[in-house]
Amino acid sequence: MTRKRSHPRREEAVRDLKLNLRHFVVELLVSNFEAIEDVGLNPTDLGSLCLLLLHGPAPAGRLAELTGLTTGAVTGVIDRLEAGGFVHRELDPADRRKVIVVPDRGRVDRDLFPHFPSLRRARAATFYDDFSDAELESIAEFLSRLRSPKA
Repeated sequence: MTRKRSHPRREEAVRDLKLNLRHFVVELLVSNFEAIEDVGLNPTDLGSLCLLLLHGPAPAGRLAELTGLTTGAVTGVIDRLEAGGFVHRELDPADRRKVIVVPDRGRVDRDLFPHFPSLRRARAATFYDDFSDAELESIAEFLSRLRSPKA
């Protein structure tokens, strides 16, 4: 098997990318700790809330699938998120025996989002203006490959 020869510029770019990813992950972790401490959540609650924000309102069973938690544990998560005002429960119009968990985006934007400076920057439309369409597609593909298949 022949190996591709690496060029110094490519090696430097990969090194810079890895370093920037580590910095971003650390910033995100620190932000997570600050956020959960400030609003009284725990890491599991925050992760569950983020999944609801990504996937939209969902029944408790779906949240259990997304998190890998038991349905009993998810009930505790939902109870804490609801007590904190981050979600509310609605009856499923298709099956009134089921409850849909709905995130409160206003509460999230007001009380959690300020803890995440890098995500605030990325939310601004002008953040993307310096990148070409091809660059944005490459970045999206790169991040897609990093994601867990479950999320």
